[in-house]
Amino acid sequence: MGEDSAVGGAAPRISQGIEVYGGMDGAVAWSGVELTADVMRELAAGPWAERVGDLDASRDLVTELRSLATTDMETQFISTLLESEPEPLPWQVGEALAEVLLENWHGALWVWDGARERRTRKASLPGADLVGLCVADGSARLLFGEVKSSSQAASPPGVMTGSDGMIEQLKRLAGKDDHLTLMKWLRSRCLTAEHKAAYHTAAGRWVKSRGTDIQLFGCLVRDTVPEPKDLSDRAAVLAKTVVEPMHALLTAWYLPVAMKTWPKHVGVLDVG
Repeated sequence: MGEDSAVGGAAPRISQGIEVYGGMDGAVAWSGVELTADVMRELAAGPWAERVGDLDASRDLVTELRSLATTDMETQFISTLLESEPEPLPWQVGEALAEVLLENWHGALWVWDGARERRTRKASLPGADLVGLCVADGSARLLFGEVKSSSQAASPPGVMTGSDGMIEQLKRLAGKDDHLTLMKWLRSRCLTAEHKAAYHTAAGRWVKSRGTDIQLFGCLVRDTVPEPKDLSDRAAVLAKTVVEPMHALLTAWYLPVAMKTWPKHVGVLDVG
């Protein structure tokens, strides 16, 4: 399959939010989007909750465990265990939301559900938050990114700044040190013909560009009033590192519900 051949399929569509600010700085775009109540209801009705809890796999597990219970005591044991399952943490819910919105609005193709990678419910996986493929204009590129959630009033919030902040993490991803590790992870999970073809195209672009033709995403999930300072100055800093053919999008999504209530909003525990 050639580099310019069509790859990827159309993702299920979620209604667009309202862009309240945006701009470009070289190869870095930045955008702030408000999610309306209607969009929130649409998300909570399916794709957001599914991404948080890997609901299909959870339902299959619950059904299997219940089928293995042959006594009342065993059935009660399974029920008690399910009732004790903790909620996901708000940052995990924010990360899942970013994956859903990038898939629906920005051509992201995920070959694996990150919820399946966690060994414990509270675990944070090492490496980049986002590893996938970006499919657009009949081609595909490697996609690496970071997600931060914050209800801090300051603009930009602390998760965007400092050595462990989003911008520094994206600058590290712009380098080549971790690319092979991330590509190895990604390649091993491309199991369908569609995913293998898209990966082959993206890897070809990466080789031809000597590791620079990739798409970076930096996603900030907020429950505060939209503020351009959340991204504008940070975009200028990132633009000093990200240059063509590399591209980056910094996006902030502003939710009308408090961050601490996000796990309850998606209701991912009802799998039985």
